[in-house]
Parts: sequence; structure tokens; C-alpha cells
Amino acid sequence: MLKRFYFDLVRQDTLIPDEVGVEAADLEEALEQATIALAEMREDGEAAALDDGWEMLIRDKAGSVLRNLPL
Repeated sequence: MLKRFYFDLVRQDTLIPDEVGVEAADLEEALEQATIALAEMREDGEAAALDDGWEMLIRDKAGSVLRNLPL
């Protein structure tokens, strides 16, 4: 059964929430999708606007943070 995971971008007191999320079988698959999303952000130049200190938080539907990935 697929679960929904959300990839929020955070830096200190700034939060850019992921309102849509992605479906994945487990956290490992969600991490793979997060890695792909970060690579796409770098290729598209979106990550350039995010200076030091930004992280991607992977959270579940309940809002629990499962992993932090530095950008």
C-alpha cells in the first residue's frame, strides 16, 4: 500500500510547505524521489535561489518529520 510523503523546504523560521506530496511504498522510495526532486531543482536553477541553510524535510501525512536533507 502506498503512503503519501511531503517534501517541505525549511530554513530557520521560513517554511515552504509541500501541499501535494508524492506517493511511495516506504521511506526509502520517498528518499529516492526526494533525491530526484533535488537534482531537478538544481538543473532548473531553482536551487540557486536557495542559499546556505536550507533543508528538505520529508514528512508523513500526520506531519511527523522522517528525514532532513541539507540542500
